[in-house]
Amino acid sequence: MKTSKIRKWGPWLALVLVFSIATSLLSWWQFSRREEAVNKIDLVLENYDSAPVPLSELIWEIDENGNAKSEWQSVLVTGEYLSEYTTLVRNRPLSGQPGFLQLVPLLLQDGRILIVERGWLAGSSDITTPQSNPLPDSGIKELVVRLRAPEMDLGKAEVAGQLASINLDLLVERFSGIGKVIPDYYGRLVSETPGSNAYPIALPRPSLNEGNHLSYAFQWIIFGLMAFIAFFWAYRNDKRLQLESQGLIAPKVRKRTLADQDNEIEDASQ
Repeated sequence: MKTSKIRKWGPWLALVLVFSIATSLLSWWQFSRREEAVNKIDLVLENYDSAPVPLSELIWEIDENGNAKSEWQSVLVTGEYLSEYTTLVRNRPLSGQPGFLQLVPLLLQDGRILIVERGWLAGSSDITTPQSNPLPDSGIKELVVRLRAPEMDLGKAEVAGQLASINLDLLVERFSGIGKVIPDYYGRLVSETPGSNAYPIALPRPSLNEGNHLSYAFQWIIFGLMAFIAFFWAYRNDKRLQLESQGLIAPKVRKRTLADQDNEIEDASQ
């Protein structure tokens, strides 16, 4: 390639390469997000409908991808609710309606405290408090709960009696005076015996939809390929125009279209 052509097309080729690298990285990111979604779906399919086992028999392990192998596993626990320490998790919409999650500590027979998410509460008109907050009845209860991994700390300002996420480390600190909170997982209530008079709304089964990550990944790959196709088309078209201007090849004859035929008919009729 001549120096003049390198000066003309080199920057464009560099731009195409940078764009293609960017689209490749975005495609890889979407493939990674899909893999994460599929791993979470696999955990739901494997554990959600499994028979409950005693909590003492369960081993909570984290795999190489950072996923808890026993997430969504049902377990049996026995203990007494500490209703006076009920905590709400704010900004938890359900079906488009603002609301809260209710967290109640459960004092287990071995002295540890398991945080139990009992369900969803609709927000009041000012959205800062729930419309109602039905607490569990007192006394020893047998519960079936599905274990969940804790959520990240969102770094938001603390509100009395509320959390921005189910960050168990914060509850470990808050409840340090009443017992040792299990920091690795919490339980989503499935059933309790004997039952209470009122309950929050149970959350629905987790979605098994992996999202659009796969289609987005392929779209980014196509965008990168299209950039190369456009570059080579522009290069060849420029080369052809130069050869035509030098008389080395015949000018390309444009195909007649229906519009051309219509114009010819109109000109003939005048």
